[in-house]
Amino acid sequence: MSIDSYPWLEKYYQGINLTNLPHAIIINGPKGVGKKILSRDIAKLIISNEEGISSNNDHHSLMNTNTHPDFYEINKDVIKVGDISRRENDKWDPEKGKKDALSFLNLTPSISLNKVLLMHNVDNMTLSAQDALLKSLEEPAPYAYIIMTTSRPYSLKTTIYSRCQTFNIKNPSNKEINSWLDSRGLGDYSSLDFPSYYSPLMILSSIEDSNERVFKNFIESFDLFLTNKITQTEFIKSLNDLDLELIDKLNFIIEILKILLSSQILKKPLNGIYRSFSNFEFSNLKISNIINDINDLKFNFYKVKSINESHIFNYLCSDIKSSFK
Repeated sequence: MSIDSYPWLEKYYQGINLTNLPHAIIINGPKGVGKKILSRDIAKLIISNEEGISSNNDHHSLMNTNTHPDFYEINKDVIKVGDISRRENDKWDPEKGKKDALSFLNLTPSISLNKVLLMHNVDNMTLSAQDALLKSLEEPAPYAYIIMTTSRPYSLKTTIYSRCQTFNIKNPSNKEINSWLDSRGLGDYSSLDFPSYYSPLMILSSIEDSNERVFKNFIESFDLFLTNKITQTEFIKSLNDLDLELIDKLNFIIEILKILLSSQILKKPLNGIYRSFSNFEFSNLKISNIINDINDLKFNFYKVKSINESHIFNYLCSDIKSSFK
């Protein structure tokens, strides 16, 4: 789909001016906000336009099939040094053959005036890969452009980050998301039925995968646990049965606790899916400390080889239960 199918991205795209566009760009934003869509459309603009006028269907067709000689896209879980600079003893990679980013950038354009290297999820680029990329950022060829997408720009080395212009893509408002859902024939759904940090494409994915009730079911189980209608063991079993990563489950818990804490501190009534929690009383300090503990756990999550989910939830649930009166 074209960029105009995602109205919250249009303002960023319309602000692109090829006459003073930097040669290194970081597109930063939350998961599912459309970074890949925006970055590919900016790449198409650079490849096919001389003055930012109109698109060229031939260029676009080649880019859409990943056969354009002046466009190279890297979309991997981890970007290693061999993806940036291939060495003689590197093993054959069936995904990219002998191609690497620097070799691509060092060749002059074939059928376009410019070349574009597009890399996704660069927060997962190894330090050695970042070092290999640095020279191209320090001395870019006049025809070479590097576009990178990330949700954690500060995970990049300062030497990389400081040489790029960053476009920060924000999540659209609930009103904008609901209007977009309605335009896609999904007006029966509301962004308010999902966690507040869910972006439009995350909501769409949940709906398409028939997972739109996962968060609601989680809230219902949480309510049953706090009102002693199910035991802690039963609640933990319901958490373990969720087809979600541990990080996602922890984010769900944080979301509920933050909503409740905000409501009590600001004296705002709870509405929608949170209305059932209106009569609960709890210690603000304890809830705030639990949120901090969960965030610390998330921060250290990838440093630990294995984690016992049941053990974590037992600890958290005991703390949460003792915080409510």
